[in-house]
Amino acid sequence: MKLKNFTILIFSIALLLGVLIYWREYATRDQVTLIQVLLWQLGIWIPWILGFLALDKIEKHGRNTKWGLPLLLAGGLLLICLHFGWFFGLSSTLSPYLDLEGSKFGVYRYFFIFWTLIDIGLVWFVVDKLRNPNPQEIEPSIKLELTRGGSTYFCEPSQIQLLAAENYYTKLFTTQGVFVMRKPLKTFLEVLPMDSFRKIHRSTIINLDYVAELARGNGSTLEVIMKDGTRRRVSKSFVKEITQLFRERTY
Repeated sequence: MKLKNFTILIFSIALLLGVLIYWREYATRDQVTLIQVLLWQLGIWIPWILGFLALDKIEKHGRNTKWGLPLLLAGGLLLICLHFGWFFGLSSTLSPYLDLEGSKFGVYRYFFIFWTLIDIGLVWFVVDKLRNPNPQEIEPSIKLELTRGGSTYFCEPSQIQLLAAENYYTKLFTTQGVFVMRKPLKTFLEVLPMDSFRKIHRSTIINLDYVAELARGNGSTLEVIMKDGTRRRVSKSFVKEITQLFRERTY
């Protein structure tokens, strides 16, 4: 699900609720304008866009792990609580219905029921869309254009075994051989899928699908042994993360 589509959804919810509330509270129309109600509703629901980004990030980090869905649901529950607090705080200071007869803290009692139901519905909707995207929403796999000896090769991420930094260049070890690109290692983390590629050292990124073994050395040192026998040391700052990652991916 794209952020643009979700933003349109949130704006639609805010505008629709604004119109319905203004129509429902017909007795206060001489004191409250439709524009005031619409702006109030936009202020209440726009923070959900940040909530969508947060859930999207949680889903990407937890993808293909047993903790993925529980973390996503926990994040959704936290968002409902935070949004409830935001709704209460904003309404008690900026609601156009503040201090009007029958309202308390700028809202009427039925507001809380509808808001809670909509929040629960949004969490369910976002979790479902993030976990089961439509085929049209799945981004096409990238291909890297590599050159060697005057020939051009097109390499998919699944063909890359590991990447190693060498000064201002990055060496790519692939199923088609070794290639060198004049790009820093960190740029590849922005385009390669996180569920397959992880950084294990400031100069090394590995494809988890090509790892054959994790080997313990002296003390707390750790080495990754690739399927072709290549050995790469894991930096101390990544040892815990890599160990936990493989523990979650195995049965």
